[in-house]
Amino acid sequence: MSKPATINDVQKRVDAMPAAMSAKGLRNPVAKFNIVANEELQAYLSWDDKKTSYGSKYEWIKGKTPADVLRKMEAFIAKLPSPEETRMKEFMGALSDVIELGRQNGIEVDFVSPLVETMKRLSSNIITDQREAA
Repeated sequence: MSKPATINDVQKRVDAMPAAMSAKGLRNPVAKFNIVANEELQAYLSWDDKKTSYGSKYEWIKGKTPADVLRKMEAFIAKLPSPEETRMKEFMGALSDVIELGRQNGIEVDFVSPLVETMKRLSSNIITDQREAA
């Protein structure tokens, strides 16, 4: 059986999380670990997100032991996409919105069709890149 984590151990791991989140491209990351009377241990990760109406996103985590909570926090951060993947996803979303807006407003096919072709090429490249990374 491993020895229980000390408060200093927990603090060191939580302190490292904002830097790991920043490396994934998140803005103004925060990592908090809370102990509340008569409740499971809880923590959250938050970061600025201009796409939400309130400007931030949160990931709430609960667990029975400090190690469990820390493991879940670190696993969430590890699964975040790279900054490049995030930028490409944002671009693809914006391009998709422009294509849809063009169609809704009857914009000539000559303007919309090249955008659709660009979207197809980018989508193909993303699929190829993901397979190569695996």
